[in-house]
Amino acid sequence: MSIRTEKVAEEIKHKLNTAMSRDLQELNLGLVTISKVIVSPDLKIAKVYLSFLGNREPIETCLKKISDRKGHIRFLLGKQITFRYTPDLLFFHDDTIEYADKIEKLLKEIKDKDTRPE
Repeated sequence: MSIRTEKVAEEIKHKLNTAMSRDLQELNLGLVTISKVIVSPDLKIAKVYLSFLGNREPIETCLKKISDRKGHIRFLLGKQITFRYTPDLLFFHDDTIEYADKIEKLLKEIKDKDTRPE
């Protein structure tokens, strides 16, 4: 990514975090955090990676609820940024936190097996 697209991605991430925290609480998805935004070189598509904490529904359901509100989210973003085009938003689940937790548990199991007396 170029410096320009990185700056645009960071700006979109910041503005979406603000918009989503205020306006999407009624979806009852727990804590929704935008972990990463990747913008296409032409700045017309933004891939938004989300992590969900404290939700009780499957991830697919959470992504569908947010995708169903994509028009509203895009409208809020368009009011906050001053780009020629408001990028189309594509939402994805970021499983980095869950993956890191799984690796940590596996390493702990290995450590516990190594420290047990035989």
